[in-house]
Amino acid sequence: MKKVLCLYPFEPAAQARLRAVSPELDLTFSGTDSQAGVDALADPTVDGLLSNFCPGNLDRLPKLRWLGLVGAGVEHLKKADPWSHGLIVTNGSGLHGTAIAEYALTGMLLFAQRVAERQRAQAQRAWPSVWTDPWLALLGTSMRGMTVTIVGYGSLGREIARLAHAFGLRVLAIKADPSVRVDRGYTPVGVGDPEGRIPERFAGTSQIKELFAESDFAVLTLPLTPRTERIVDAAAIAALPKRAVLLNVARGRVVDEDALRAALEKGAIRGAVFDVATVEPVTADSPLWSTPNLVLTPHVSAIQDPKGWWDLVAGLMSENLARYASGRPLLNVVDGAAGY
Repeated sequence: MKKVLCLYPFEPAAQARLRAVSPELDLTFSGTDSQAGVDALADPTVDGLLSNFCPGNLDRLPKLRWLGLVGAGVEHLKKADPWSHGLIVTNGSGLHGTAIAEYALTGMLLFAQRVAERQRAQAQRAWPSVWTDPWLALLGTSMRGMTVTIVGYGSLGREIARLAHAFGLRVLAIKADPSVRVDRGYTPVGVGDPEGRIPERFAGTSQIKELFAESDFAVLTLPLTPRTERIVDAAAIAALPKRAVLLNVARGRVVDEDALRAALEKGAIRGAVFDVATVEPVTADSPLWSTPNLVLTPHVSAIQDPKGWWDLVAGLMSENLARYASGRPLLNVVDGAAGY
């Protein structure tokens, strides 16, 4: 029998569902999902740990073979390096797609429908006459026929592509390996583009400037790794047309923030929507707060309804617990060297 310790705050009904997955599992719900919580663990019998954190001293859990994250990023595990200790690490790829895709489409519509301008008109109690210049300045622009480039075509990018395609946008995709179009990770039914059929074109990261030059919107969903840090540099931002909006739901450090602010301040691009920043939390004196045409939110895009999200997590964990109990390959295995 394999012993798995879960630190996630599942409701009793979800706990019962997960315990019923297999008689070959001894599943315990205990502890706190935090770095301090996992560092306090000491159990020579635990095979699997469901937590977003890796113990700093893995000698205290000598039998541990599986670490199950619910987050997508793994850069916080670099110091502990569970892979060098022989652990299988899985992440929460597929759990955040719906919420983040809806956030991204909201950001795109925010600019296409001139929401900020309309709110300013309302605040000024202005109701301009039809066909006058002030009225024309409030008209939206249809996104049908526009181009969106998605940088990072994993579970997040694929759901953004599905929604964008439904709006009639032309979709371009950038991947580390553009020859691999199928996504074998966890995908809820009806979500995303697991077969990679939506993009009109796939390209590698070396072609980012080329695709940016065609874009009305560019959405960043790629993981943070040494290869992707500041991948959107000053040259990539300069390649964007003046009409373009840059959206970042990945990690702040994939963008050169100084170059972004400079582009926005001089009106070189239309705007940006960022749910992340290079340094989080963003301090009160950060120039980001006053950067023109930048919509900045505090890392809120990944979760909408917390209870509903934990139900999604239970679905993924149920599948992986069944696989772990029977010795089958797990879903969403993270390559430690690649960082995703």
